[in-house]
Amino acid sequence: MDHRTGHSPARAKNTYHSTARQAPPRSQPVPPVRPVPPPRSPRTGRARPQAASSYRQYAARRRRGSALRRLMYLMAAVLLAGAVFLVLNGPELLLPGAAEPESQAAAAPADPAGTEPSGFVVAVDPGHGGGDPGTEGPYFNEDEMTWETAELLMDLLEADGRFAPFLTTDGTEYERPSQRAANAVAGGAQLLLSIHGNSGDDPNYAGFECYPVPPGRTYNAESLAFAQMIADRFGQTGERLRGENGVRYIYYDANNEKQIFEVSDTTVHSDPTFTLLEECGCPSVLAEQCFITSPEDVAAFGDEAGRQAAAQIYYEAICEWYETYVEAAGSDALT
Repeated sequence: MDHRTGHSPARAKNTYHSTARQAPPRSQPVPPVRPVPPPRSPRTGRARPQAASSYRQYAARRRRGSALRRLMYLMAAVLLAGAVFLVLNGPELLLPGAAEPESQAAAAPADPAGTEPSGFVVAVDPGHGGGDPGTEGPYFNEDEMTWETAELLMDLLEADGRFAPFLTTDGTEYERPSQRAANAVAGGAQLLLSIHGNSGDDPNYAGFECYPVPPGRTYNAESLAFAQMIADRFGQTGERLRGENGVRYIYYDANNEKQIFEVSDTTVHSDPTFTLLEECGCPSVLAEQCFITSPEDVAAFGDEAGRQAAAQIYYEAICEWYETYVEAAGSDALT
């Protein structure tokens, strides 16, 4: 009896003790489970890993593939570099002697001494430069005129197949006259012209003058002839010639003071002349092209047209000197 309701509890139906027993359900066949393909990457189309172990295998494969690709790229680059090297250097590798001229040329110095000159060697010395302006004139500095004139003269000489000209300095830095003379000797110079500009406190100072190797020195006669050829041509233009005929000798005394003598004075002096003339080892002349402080001289031989005219005069004098002392006397006249 239910103490709460006062009714007897209903007996639960015992299906186990029921007289009508039911047969157990028959087992149904289990359909086979089809493997689900792993999802694929939309970028590469490759299957993505499904588990941690699968991912490790996948990553290992990726690393091996990446390393293999890098190795293949490296081998291709090495092969390509080798092919280019063979194309560029094949003749030298196949013919050992073929590389000698190029290697010798690369080892040769930049100055003309490293090559055999193909003509009569003329050294052109542009006064000053390399940070040394020379005289600072009211219109331009001395080195501006000397360098442009020298380059114009070089053009004329190079166009003449008889000559092998070179500059005594490249102008990248200042070189003392002694160094320029050494460069002339190293270059095998057979004739030298040094181009300068004159100056004075009075603008009326004007005219051309030049200085050959003085009496008593080797090459005095040849240098004097060259100087006279130059001065004569300047005089033919109407330019004033300083001194007797535009040709003078110069020395420096014990106090380093200039001592100037006219060309008619053939006295032999022991005092040194210009270092470049003393040490260049060939007939040589130093020319004072014009007074860069004189408006008259600048208009004649200092401006652009004047520099071209001066270069032409120097060139013609060199040609005359060469024809007189080399062609007429034979190629071995000065050797």
